Amino acid sequence: MSQKVLAHKLGVSRQAVSRWEVGEAYPEMSNIVALCSIFKCNINDLINDTIVDIESFDKETKEEVVKFKKEQQRKMKFISKSISVIANIVRILIFVSFISYFVGCFIFPLKSNTFEIDENQIKILNKKYDYSINGDIITFNNNDYHLYSSTNLNEFIKSHDNSFFIMSIEYILICETVLTALSVLALHYLYKLYKNIYNGNTPFTLENEKIIKKTYFLFLFEMILQKITILIYSFVVKLDLAIDLNIKDVIVVLIGVSTIYIFKYGRMIQADTKAKIYN
Repeated sequence: MSQKVLAHKLGVSRQAVSRWEVGEAYPEMSNIVALCSIFKCNINDLINDTIVDIESFDKETKEEVVKFKKEQQRKMKFISKSISVIANIVRILIFVSFISYFVGCFIFPLKSNTFEIDENQIKILNKKYDYSINGDIITFNNNDYHLYSSTNLNEFIKSHDNSFFIMSIEYILICETVLTALSVLALHYLYKLYKNIYNGNTPFTLENEKIIKKTYFLFLFEMILQKITILIYSFVVKLDLAIDLNIKDVIVVLIGVSTIYIFKYGRMIQADTKAKIYN
């Protein structure tokens, strides 16, 4: 199709079509829609995504060109819906654990008279469990647990009475209750975030930016609190428990900071263009 024929179909001059072809100017939104109709294509197919002179577009064009194709929209909707459902299910499951820990904080002291430690046996709530210790490995109910301790646990157990162990378990229950509550709250925000993405025109809203910050800082606080808990416990019971900082923790921190920045940056762009990802 020649420039002249196309110009006639659009009701513009041939020179205008020529300027579009060489990138000296861009058509208005009405002409873009007409071009899509003529060539039977989508806006995204027509406009080169490498164009950097986005300011040359009129306001309406800016809003239209960033919309997802229908297939991409379906994928985004599916992913956001899936993550929100999974986060909600896990939130409910962990909440059950929270209730168990919370109730245990009150029940365990009342039942502590049934807690006894012998040479190779632990009695809890009238149930007996065999255990054995080899260095810093304790075998409990046929399962091995590495306690990261340089202290001889046999000597440690012999040197403490049952009341000390009861207090230790109560402390662990309280700490687990707090940590689990933080997990439930973080998953609640994660569920809310992806529910908003599913229902909204764009993920980059001020509310979502605030939610992602809350989610990240809750996970970060939980990670730090867990290590502080181990530090305090090791000091109280005088056991040399290791507080490990692995590469996964570092990656989680970096991903969190990056995600917050991406949401903030995306929101600023979205505020300028009023861009939408869903039709």
